[in-house]
Amino acid sequence: MKLLASLGFAVCHGVVTRGSLRTAGNTNSDFEESVRAFEELMKSQTANLDPSMRVDEAVKHVVARSVPQELRNALSHLDLKGSGLEQLGGAKKEGDSEDSAIHLHSDDTAADSGKPKINEVLVRIFKIINGMIVEDQNKLVVKVFECLKQHKGYTSQYRTNRMNFFSESYKLQEAVSKEKHGQVEQSEADSRLRELNPLRAETAKACDRDIKQLQGEFDRISYDFALARKIADGTSCAKKDGKKSSFLQTCMRMVEDKHPEGFIQFHEESEQHQLMSLMQTDVGRQAMKRGLMEVAGPEALLAPPSLVETSARSRRYSGDDVDEEAMEAEEDELAHRETSFRDYFFDDSDFQQDAEVVDGTYEWTAAERGEAKMIEEAKQIIQSRSLAEMQNYRDEDAPPNAWIKQSDMDRAARELSLVARNGSLSSGTPPLPTQEQGQPKKKADAQFFCTVSKNPNCPRFRDKLEQIVGELQAEKTHTENLLETTKSECKAQLKELDTQIGEMNSKQNEGARIESEASAIKSDATSSITSIESEGRKILREWDTANKECHKTILQLRNNVCGTKKLKQEVITIEAKQRGGERLEIADCSVSEFTPGECLNAEFAAFMAHRGIYDVSQLGGEVAPNMKHDCGPGGGTQYYTRQPVSPPKTPDYGAECPPLRLKTICNDFECPVQCQLGDWEGWSACSKSCDGGMKRRVRPIDVYPQYGGEECDPTKQEETCDALACDRPCTLNDWTPWRPCTRACERGIRWRSRTIKKPATGAGRCARTFSKARYHKEYCNDIPCPAEVVCVAKLDLLVGLDASGSMTSDGWKAQSAAMLDLLEKTKLDAKNGLQIGIAKFAWDITLVHHLTDDKKALTKAVTAMTYDGWTTNLGGLFRTMKNMLQFGRRDAPSICMAWTDGRPSYPSDVYDTASGAHELRPVCRVMVVTMRPAVPREMVVPWVSHPKNENVYSVDDPLEMTKKVNDITTFYCAKIMRLDAYLMGQTTTEAPKE
Repeated sequence: MKLLASLGFAVCHGVVTRGSLRTAGNTNSDFEESVRAFEELMKSQTANLDPSMRVDEAVKHVVARSVPQELRNALSHLDLKGSGLEQLGGAKKEGDSEDSAIHLHSDDTAADSGKPKINEVLVRIFKIINGMIVEDQNKLVVKVFECLKQHKGYTSQYRTNRMNFFSESYKLQEAVSKEKHGQVEQSEADSRLRELNPLRAETAKACDRDIKQLQGEFDRISYDFALARKIADGTSCAKKDGKKSSFLQTCMRMVEDKHPEGFIQFHEESEQHQLMSLMQTDVGRQAMKRGLMEVAGPEALLAPPSLVETSARSRRYSGDDVDEEAMEAEEDELAHRETSFRDYFFDDSDFQQDAEVVDGTYEWTAAERGEAKMIEEAKQIIQSRSLAEMQNYRDEDAPPNAWIKQSDMDRAARELSLVARNGSLSSGTPPLPTQEQGQPKKKADAQFFCTVSKNPNCPRFRDKLEQIVGELQAEKTHTENLLETTKSECKAQLKELDTQIGEMNSKQNEGARIESEASAIKSDATSSITSIESEGRKILREWDTANKECHKTILQLRNNVCGTKKLKQEVITIEAKQRGGERLEIADCSVSEFTPGECLNAEFAAFMAHRGIYDVSQLGGEVAPNMKHDCGPGGGTQYYTRQPVSPPKTPDYGAECPPLRLKTICNDFECPVQCQLGDWEGWSACSKSCDGGMKRRVRPIDVYPQYGGEECDPTKQEETCDALACDRPCTLNDWTPWRPCTRACERGIRWRSRTIKKPATGAGRCARTFSKARYHKEYCNDIPCPAEVVCVAKLDLLVGLDASGSMTSDGWKAQSAAMLDLLEKTKLDAKNGLQIGIAKFAWDITLVHHLTDDKKALTKAVTAMTYDGWTTNLGGLFRTMKNMLQFGRRDAPSICMAWTDGRPSYPSDVYDTASGAHELRPVCRVMVVTMRPAVPREMVVPWVSHPKNENVYSVDDPLEMTKKVNDITTFYCAKIMRLDAYLMGQTTTEAPKE
């Protein structure tokens, strides 16, 4: 039987040994041992008669089975003496004789039917023995299938146990991995926190120190600014009581090297002298000292002055002592201060114009000849004006809006007194002198502390005082910017460090949480594994006990069947001997081995059984998957079938066939549960910002595998990150196209550059802005300029004229005349030529005329200008120019050119001017013409566009401006023509139109 052979069903052959049923040291070996024991138990070849069995063994097995009394009585009629069956025979009944022994006799009916001719006793013996065989065969088959079901049950239990073990082991493995991951996260966070916490404390300490130092500097410079503001507001050029009095003192003192030093100071008895003595900073004292010296003039000094610096940041260059290489070094430094490369290198690609001297000589039209005549008349008018006609102020006027409210002064005094107690100011500093109580003074009602008697140039004096105020305001602004920048940077640094510390704390807490959760899962999994192992060993013990019981019962039933068959054959042999004839040929039914069918869905199996089909192969083809039962609670239905090999040769005397079909439950185990994973979480931050780090990501296990399900794919991934070196040089963009030449003659510059695409990191280097790797320049148009030129470029030109007090009335006349000469040397044309706009700047900014090509209107506007004589508000000028550009043309480049003879003064200062220029440079090419050597060139350089030395033009004195108009024209104009107005005839005789 295939079933018995495949499952090892022992029926009538071999002896089952128990030596192999021993307990292994672990559950896996115990399971294998149990399987082997069951296989040995079930080994068999056939269920038919075993010829090798001895009669005494058969009798022994039959006796052990219990011999029916009816069989004993029947056997008693046989002569069993001397045979192995003697102990089975019963006592003879009274009346029986020797003739009653079994023997054959003639039976016509039997002969006709073909059955053996035997007596009734023998028939009764065969009938009893056949019943015993059938009964024991049925018991054997039932027991075998019971053991098979039992085997499957224990196998399923143990399989489930092992799957639970593997599942819990997988959980344990994942828990150990997560626990280690949490420990690593905590270790990394701890290591980083040990670096960050001291760094944060050190940074906070350094920030507190720097902020306190800068706050002290700001308090002191604010104090000096308030003093300077007080001096400027309390000083007038007006006569006091109609008399002139000595206001300034010209002094001389001996210095350490025994050389005399000349200086100018306020009169010792004046309020101003007292206020100057209260100044806290060298910047304030030096600015006041230099300003008074410039007011009095060098001719008033009794000895050479000492070197006076106008700022704590000393000037690197002064006057014209600037060579080209030094200028480029200055440009390099300024370029790196700029926040925007595009802003610094002014370039409008839509307005690229090649500078050139146009061939030919410019021919004036009749209209231009008339305009030239008008300009000459305007210059004569300007030169003929008196000071009273030009000025719009009075000597007794104080600067407009310069008074400070007493409440503001008192608040400053209170704040500074607190600072003094904290040690920021010099000890013993008295409070600021007070003004009269009440509202701010009007100019007409102003009361002043002192007068000037020996300096008639009141506008210049007022400008210098406001310049001093402006310089201290610039220093105050600079210190305030440093203070605010330091606070902002410190705040940003501390915020970044706090963020990193917070992230590390979160990382540490998250690592602790992961470790804690993993430890709990690890503990639970360990406990579960212990319990599962104990349960597995219990299953194996019960399985082993069940195997032993099956072995005993199956062995007994097998021996019973074999012994009974042997008994039957022995009876046939005895009968033949007693009869003295041939042995009867009586064969029992033999069957094939059981063949297992498919494990089917219970409903489908019942439907097939109703049709009498128990083997699906009879249907032909394969069984549909939904008709099968592969797994699941309750199991499916499986039929085992076998066929008769040969029927009994003597049906009335041979044993009948055992059951040919059996129904069992199959595959009643849990279906495999496949692993189900969640989505990947985001990548962790790289463990290192450069030089190669690791980043990780994990995903959760939503469903753990069970009952033989496939194991989970990896739940953790690691990748390298930030593999680039920490010290990387910057990368640069491609070279820009060559810019046009900056001048039409007298050698200009054309240049190209490379901007930074990616900045350097760490200790990586990046070429400086003006290094050969990033900046190329070459000279161009190195030809002499014509003696007289006219600008024929298409251009919007804005000119700012300096009307400050330092200009003086004569300088203002020269500047106005130079402006008229500049108009004369331009071709104004709204379509293809110039448009010019003019503004003047002092304390206020005055729009002289907006952008226009009307030369007559411009001439009239310049002629009508008045001399303000106040301060130098350059910052306001640059902002006004930006607003004036709204009247400009979209298809024409713009140039904004300021003419000035001094430093910015209140309400502007160097920082305010730089801010205004910063706003203007992106929309206009900024140029500056300085009209005195005292204007530091390095102060002007940050304002103008690039190239710096191509956008700064210096004149030694405002009175020389009319002589420099031709040079200024070639300075700003990209296209010029030779002008020979006296030799060339007019091209038209048409009179100029009004």
